[in-house]
Amino acid sequence: MTKHLSCVFNQTLQFALFVACLGWCCQLVAHTSQPSYNTAESLNQKSIPQLKHAFDKQRFAFLSLFKSISETAKSDMICRYHKPVGSQVASKNCEPRYVSDFRSMLEQTPSQSGIDVNRLPSDEHLRLLTQGTREEAFEHVAALIATHPELYQSFTRLDDIHQRMQQQAVSEEN
Repeated sequence: MTKHLSCVFNQTLQFALFVACLGWCCQLVAHTSQPSYNTAESLNQKSIPQLKHAFDKQRFAFLSLFKSISETAKSDMICRYHKPVGSQVASKNCEPRYVSDFRSMLEQTPSQSGIDVNRLPSDEHLRLLTQGTREEAFEHVAALIATHPELYQSFTRLDDIHQRMQQQAVSEEN
């Protein structure tokens, strides 16, 4: 009987050592294997399309915060979704209210022969005609950024993403 107990004890000990070695090997493999992650993300770098998406997301967050803080209707931002002709993909475009108002005023100018597409205002035309108002709006935005810390932080994040986009573009050119 003692011989039988001795045999059972040896088999139990061998099985326990086998399980312990197996567990130790699994831990060793888990600690020594390389984690599977993207190298660009591990270095806190993103591709240019990812940065553009982050920039747009932060820009719309900044504009939303600006709209909630600003009390001047003239410098308010109007955002609309626009689908280019022949496309099913809409993009969100924003412009100041004074540009939108000026554009609609120019489009409503009567023409002798109906709507003349050549007389519709271009963006460069609008930029030139609204230069004075644009400078006033920039001063208003700068004043709000300087006086509201949350708007300043949002603008700083927007600027950081923009600088990273420029650095990434320069590094990809080289």
